[in-house]
Amino acid sequence: MVTRRERKQREKRKLWLIAAAAVVIAAMFSGVYCIVFAQGATDGGDSGQGGKVPGFLVPWRDILSSGIPGFGAGDGVSPVKVRPVVTVQSFIRKVILFVTGVDIKDMRSLLRAEIPLMGLFKPGTPAVSAITLPNFPKFEFKGVTPDGKPLVGIYHTHTAESFVPSCGASHKPGGQRGEIVEVGAALQKRLAQHGIAAVHSRNIHDFPSFMKAYGPSEKTVRKMLADYPSIQMVFDIHRDAEKRDNVTVTVNGVAMARIALVVGMGQQDLVQPHWQQNHAFAKLIDARLNQHFPGLSRGIQLVDWRYNQHLHPRALLIEVGSQESSKEEAIRSIELLGDVVAEILSES
Repeated sequence: MVTRRERKQREKRKLWLIAAAAVVIAAMFSGVYCIVFAQGATDGGDSGQGGKVPGFLVPWRDILSSGIPGFGAGDGVSPVKVRPVVTVQSFIRKVILFVTGVDIKDMRSLLRAEIPLMGLFKPGTPAVSAITLPNFPKFEFKGVTPDGKPLVGIYHTHTAESFVPSCGASHKPGGQRGEIVEVGAALQKRLAQHGIAAVHSRNIHDFPSFMKAYGPSEKTVRKMLADYPSIQMVFDIHRDAEKRDNVTVTVNGVAMARIALVVGMGQQDLVQPHWQQNHAFAKLIDARLNQHFPGLSRGIQLVDWRYNQHLHPRALLIEVGSQESSKEEAIRSIELLGDVVAEILSES
């Protein structure tokens, strides 16, 4: 039986460990960045505006993997902050969880550690109602859309991206189309099953320059919107550069690649007038994914870039799994996303 003195000593040790972890995390957030200045690349769309793309800050993980969408650079030298190093956070989180049994991302675990009976109750994932979200996007169709007219545009800025388990490499070499294009085709096919037409561009944008891919892909999006003014949503499909454990979820007993939604907020020299509308649209999709398939969505990432999202108020960059996911896992996930998109369109 644990004495009162021993219990107090344990509580003191836990408090010291949690305090030390908080100091380490605060230090990490304040300084773990590296500056990368890439010159000679412009974000497409600035050719007519005369703006220059500044350099930006990226984590070491992004540099080594070259898989994060937007790993391009610009002509200027002003740094722009993006996400901190994730792998260090994950390591610290696991250490604290192992030593104290407390998950720093779930404060309820602290209560469960201090109150043993709470461990008997496992909280579920509540359904999310998109209607309660702020900035709920309203679709404004110009009359009735004729049958057969595409409502969704799909393309790939980084066309060579692939999945190591099924392809053997993270990128197809020499301007070849990677497996990510097949994921986009699967989304188009799924939407067709719901009676929704979509246009899917297979244009290669990341060859010969991976870092300047957003220039060519912007031309693709502009032409797509000009050719098909009926388009209501535009998706740039990528795969992330993450560890498998962070991008894999089991839905109905089947392994699937988790989906992240990326919203570009723009910069001073890269005006993004639609970012709030894009963000509201991302909230809607994220809420529906959470409602129907809890755990499938990795959430929304706001980034100081724009990823061609200045061209349409409902344009998103979608990351499906990572290089450690399989193509089959990514296709299963994109099909569920297609179901959610179809549901949203049917309600509009």
